[in-house]
Order: sequence, then structure tokens, then C-alpha cells
Amino acid sequence: MVLLKNYHLFHAMERFDHMEKMVVAGIVAEYNPFHNGHAYQIEATRAAGATHIAAVLSGNFVQRGGPACTPKSVRANAAIACGADLVLELPLPYAMATAERFAAGAVGLLGALGCVDVISFGSECGDLALLSKAAEAVCSPYCDDYTKNLLESGVTYARARQKAVEQLYGQSVAEVLSSPNNTLAVEYLRQIALQKLRIAPFTVTRGGARHDSDKADGKTASAALLRNLLDLEGIESVAPYVPAPALQIYRAAAAAGWMPFVSHSLNAAVLARLRMMEKDAFSRLPDVSGEGLGNRLYDAVRASVSLDDLLARVKTKRYTLARIRRLVWHAFLGTDASLMRLPPPYIRVLAFNRRGMELLSAADKTASLPISHSLAKLEAHSDVCARFAQLEACAADLYTLGLPRVLPCGSDYIQKISVHG
Repeated sequence: MVLLKNYHLFHAMERFDHMEKMVVAGIVAEYNPFHNGHAYQIEATRAAGATHIAAVLSGNFVQRGGPACTPKSVRANAAIACGADLVLELPLPYAMATAERFAAGAVGLLGALGCVDVISFGSECGDLALLSKAAEAVCSPYCDDYTKNLLESGVTYARARQKAVEQLYGQSVAEVLSSPNNTLAVEYLRQIALQKLRIAPFTVTRGGARHDSDKADGKTASAALLRNLLDLEGIESVAPYVPAPALQIYRAAAAAGWMPFVSHSLNAAVLARLRMMEKDAFSRLPDVSGEGLGNRLYDAVRASVSLDDLLARVKTKRYTLARIRRLVWHAFLGTDASLMRLPPPYIRVLAFNRRGMELLSAADKTASLPISHSLAKLEAHSDVCARFAQLEACAADLYTLGLPRVLPCGSDYIQKISVHG
């Protein structure tokens, strides 16, 4: 498979020399929470020539498996306050999924807008040529065959694929897949090719604190460290590592009871839900193949006395904690596995500013999917839209049980759009 030509954002700008035209950059993010590293990416993307920036944001549940540290509305507001122009919601079946599905949904939404010129993403290596080689490698049918053979040895899918790439394409290409942001970058490039989109890639080299590091580096800290600080020490503990506008939003949200999500608050409810499930239901969960994982999860549920105990019982060299967490939370939310195989059916707007309004006006003429901030309006478009919307609403109803301020059911249907000046 041949990837689209690798343009830098500067090259995307050259296409519009002497033309009065917006250059739209898309960013895929969780902002869990928004911090200085995220602000740097937006600034770098803007400095490179983007006139408008659209962020595709995970909702109330995130890719690592589990609830976000603060509601999607708070994170969307922080993104707009810190430089994004438009924030769209990544539907839950993609937001809490493998890197491949996460990228497929996010890139699909950017493509569906019909006016996105560039996708901007962070990477550890900062080398588009190397990332593109890795993307071509994982697209190879030979790589698939090697990966399947290696899976039989009991290693994780990610490790098996990396070893397959090393055997076929060499160590330098394979090493790209050893870092989380590189891996997502490769998946974005792969999806651009698979979906045949005319979107140019632009990468910002990730610096400062490493992914999931438990130590800060100057004014940068990993999202994992910030979540721990929020959980243990409160809002003010993250002040050195987040932009001032985001901190102001976090303070207001905390005062209103919107954050932080209490990390252990739903653990008993999750275990209770899993204890009520029939054995066959575990084999029908998203991302459970015919390898006995459903039975393993069922047996662990019957023996476990806490959520941590459950995760420890299921985890093996082959089954990562992230995969197990996603399975557990999808079981709790009642996610229909068939939704994971469908493309995003709509584009939901969470927040925007004046430039975001300009972007939406352009998308009105180019978008291939219905666009609205209203979940009720989107739900009415089709049966598939209704299934996605109802899952999103259910997830919001359960998520709010972990906030200081608990809301009644239906909050996602009446959530007001955030419009910034």
C-alpha cells in the first residue's frame, strides 16, 4: 500500500499561496487533562500556517480504558480557551478502543468534515519519513502473516507486530512502534491511506516529560502524573503544568462540582454489573476474539473481590491492562460490539469560537455526515445514529455518578454548546 505523499504543513500552505483561503488543521486528542504540552502542539501547528484548528476529543471515557478525569465539556472548554477553534466528540466505540480503531474513528471524522487540509500529531521521533515507512510496513499483508504467527507465542498484539516489522523491514523502522505517540502517528498515516483522504500529515516532536512518566520536567508533566495529582492533591497541584486559561476553567469546574472524577467511585458498581452478566455475554464483548479471553474474564469476575483484583487476575503477557480495562468498562456500559465495526455516523460539536464558527460554515458545504451539537437531533437521523447517541447518553449518565455533583439521567441530551468569543 502506498501512502499519500508526505507533506509538511508548510507544503500544505504552498498550495494556497496568493489565495484567500483557510488552512484547517485537525488534531486528535484526549486532553485528559489539557496541559502545557498540548498547548505547545496547538501553538506549533498555528505557527506553521494553520488558520483554523479542529480538535477531535474523546468523550467521557478514554482509550486507556476508563473514565476521563473531568467531563468532556470541561476539557472541550479548556481546549478552546488554549487555542483550538472547534472541538468535536469522538464517539465512545472509537474513543475507548485499540490505537487502530481510535485512529480510524478520529481520522474518519476529520475526513467527513470535508475541509481539513492537515492532521497535526505529536510523535517521539518527529520524523515523518520514518513514520511513513512504519505505516507502510504495518499495512503489508506479509506483516499481518508474521504478526499472526507471533501471537501464537503468547505475546501482545503490539509486541508481535513490532517484531514482525523488525523481521521484515529492519530495527530502525520497528523501533518507531515502541513509543505510544509514534504508534498513534503511524495509525493516523495508515488511516489517511486506507480512507483515501487528501489530508497532509504534520508532526510536532514530543518533548519534556515522557508518556505516563511519574516525574515532571520543568513546566511539562505527563497526563498520567496530572491525573494522579488531581486525584490526590486537588486542582492547585497541577497549576505549574497547565496553561492559565485551562487552570481557570478547572477551578470553576471544581467549584461547580464538575471535577475531578473520583477514580475509585464506580469500582463496586462495575464489579456488580459484571457479576450479573451471563457467561456467554463475556464472549460477545468488543475486542474479544475466539481465544478464550471471554471465559477467562468470566472466571476472574466470579473470583474477584475488587476491580484491581479482577484486572490482576485477567492480565497476562498477552493481555495488556489497557485491553482488559477497556473490556471491563465496555461491559459496564453495555457497548454493542457491532458498533465498533461501523464508521462514525455523525459529527457532534462540543465547543467552538469565532474561527470555529467559520470552520462550521465551511463544513456545511463540504461535510458528508450530519453536524450538530444536539444529541437529540443527531439521534433522529437514522437507526445507526440513534444507537451511537443512546450509548453516549448512557455513558454520560453513568459517568456523572463519579463526580462530586451527580446529575439525573439525560444530562447529555440537554448539555449546552460552549460558544467562546
